[in-house]
Amino acid sequence: MMKLNVPFRTKQEVVPLIDAGADELYCGYLAGRWHKRFTSLEFERKGGGSNFTDVDELRQAVALAHHRGVPVSLAINGLYVRNQYDLLLTIVRSLSRVDLDAFIVADLGLLLTLRKMGFKKRIHISTGGTVFNTEACRFYKELGAARIILDRQMSLESMRALVRGHPDMEFEAFILNTLCVYIDGFCTFMHSYGSVSVEDIPVKKSSKRTPMKLLAVYDLRSRLDACCFTYSIQAYDARLKKRVGLDRVRPAFFKQQVDAVECGACALYDLKNAHVMSLKIVGRQYSSEKRLADTKFIRSALQILEGSAGSNKEDFVRRVRALYQKTYGYKFPCRGNNCYYPQAA
Repeated sequence: MMKLNVPFRTKQEVVPLIDAGADELYCGYLAGRWHKRFTSLEFERKGGGSNFTDVDELRQAVALAHHRGVPVSLAINGLYVRNQYDLLLTIVRSLSRVDLDAFIVADLGLLLTLRKMGFKKRIHISTGGTVFNTEACRFYKELGAARIILDRQMSLESMRALVRGHPDMEFEAFILNTLCVYIDGFCTFMHSYGSVSVEDIPVKKSSKRTPMKLLAVYDLRSRLDACCFTYSIQAYDARLKKRVGLDRVRPAFFKQQVDAVECGACALYDLKNAHVMSLKIVGRQYSSEKRLADTKFIRSALQILEGSAGSNKEDFVRRVRALYQKTYGYKFPCRGNNCYYPQAA
């Protein structure tokens, strides 16, 4: 059976998520010294509220998961610049003393540095590593990667080809939440969650660098993903004197969420036949209640797949769609508007 990889962000969530059906867990970590020196963003592609901030709590959470036989991976999948590396590697060394099973990495410089350091943890290549073909798989495999997390834009046909071409590599596919039309590894959007995000942004002005503040405020009434919110962007100098105002800025991609949840459950039949090893539920930023419901939904869908309905794709899809409606209280038939793999339906 395919493994179900589920996000968590506190030690209290570990046991309930495993009981709900998680086979693997993944999380993030944000050190206070990183936040103080840089920002809460792009240490690992999620804002501060989605991460552990205490190494001892992280260590306890990992121990709880291991007691139940569940591996834990940690995301360090930002893209970093030269002046961040000293602190980055200090944090990585401290995290390497936690009994984590794997690190999720996107930055090629970090991957090469870890290899040079003789890093012993398993490496999973983040979707930010942008793997779309067999040569990219071979490239990362030669650098020591054990698993590749495939991009949201990867077709089922391409997945089958990659798995056939690299039987010694593990592959992970997205299955639920935060579907996006953009290629993850090429996206530079600030994925920040919370009512207000204020960060110090150095802005070059002539030969001097002036500390600026970027204030991003979005409508909390919206139920869409962060990159689909309507934003009001304003920039301030160190004295909080307003410098720039751009009212009601809307990203180029604005998704109308017609169906309840972005989902790829109908494709489980095809993903199994493609021999994809792991299924990723996205959403460390979501509430514990939602992540529990998501985990139970995909676990139930996998049980249907392994049961009698799994022998017939049409029957499997019909039953999973009914489960989707029941789980998320959605009264209309799924119309595929937020479908990860529309070619499977």
